[in-house]
Amino acid sequence: MFGDMDYDNWKDSVDCKAIGFWNLHSALPSQMDFFIMLASASSLVGLRGQANYNAGNTYEDTLAKYRLSKGEKAVPLDLGAMVDDGVLSENTWLLDRVLTYGSLEPINCETYLAILDYYCNLSLPLLSLTQSQAAIGIRAGGGSGLETIDYSLSPMLYPLVLQNNRQAEPMGGTDQANYRDMIMTSASLDEAGGIAAQAVDNKLAKSFSIMQDNTSIDRNKPLQVYGVDSLLAMELRNWIVKEFMAGIAVFETQGVSTLETLSRLVTGRTSIKHDRWTVWGYGKED
Repeated sequence: MFGDMDYDNWKDSVDCKAIGFWNLHSALPSQMDFFIMLASASSLVGLRGQANYNAGNTYEDTLAKYRLSKGEKAVPLDLGAMVDDGVLSENTWLLDRVLTYGSLEPINCETYLAILDYYCNLSLPLLSLTQSQAAIGIRAGGGSGLETIDYSLSPMLYPLVLQNNRQAEPMGGTDQANYRDMIMTSASLDEAGGIAAQAVDNKLAKSFSIMQDNTSIDRNKPLQVYGVDSLLAMELRNWIVKEFMAGIAVFETQGVSTLETLSRLVTGRTSIKHDRWTVWGYGKED
């Protein structure tokens, strides 16, 4: 996390891109046929726990705009997750983690080479500033991760919201709004706890590629069994606070905490108004 990152970790990650590409910009002659920088779509949507990596990629985007403003060619390739080459292809745990964030689409080598073929075209004119970022591999709608990206807050990304809405499934499925309604009309704390547990089950099954089927989830097993580490625990906690208006501490989603105990904490602390029962303190009904 950014708050736990020391300056050396920040500098090591940023400098290899910032200093490296600035040196290339300074050393290479003017009027190059192309100047292509391999970057990442994380500069647009971010990757949790990788603020230094995101910053380095953002520098590449800015350097491209600077070069274009001087009449020099440049383009950063803001790619999604490269799945069949490089570090992600060699580390399945890291690949699962990146895809779990939900905001990046997989990119393969064939797509990457096709992108290079386009931008290495000698007849390609100087790009405008609005064309200066080649963003390829951002998931429409902000993804399905625990904490989705609110694209509607960014004019640049808002078209992805419209695209996602057009591709959305027809109404009729159970979504988070329905879970809230079900909690509001539940007859008891136990019933509300079951509803909350089902909601968390479904969210984890959607968000974690290691949990494809929520029928295999044992609610009495520690969350860490399902790959919930400190970073994902933070995201899970933030999602619960946002969706259920329940004050949950990060440590309560970590370690030996189970889905069963977590669901009871959610129903015991939620500020959602109930038609038939009220929570006082930590799960006591009136």
